[in-house]
Amino acid sequence: MTIQTRRERERAERERLIVTAARELAEAEGWDAVTTRRLAEEIEYSQPVLYSHFKGKGAIMAAVAVQGCADLADELRAARTAAGEPTASA
Repeated sequence: MTIQTRRERERAERERLIVTAARELAEAEGWDAVTTRRLAEEIEYSQPVLYSHFKGKGAIMAAVAVQGCADLADELRAARTAAGEPTASA
């Protein structure tokens, strides 16, 4: 594994951490409670780290929405698979 690969992996992990923290905070207290300062405190990184990943709160909210849609798609796919093939009724 190269240093570049490790850095890319760590960056992706930080992005997931930011998105997860924003989603949990929004679910618990609403979107008004989600600020870059609050998120930085929650994930124990500085605000500049947040801005190195996202342009601001709007971009973080968009990332949360995209992740939420992906989660919903996974749930729907699992439900469809669990339901099996539809049976024809007469």
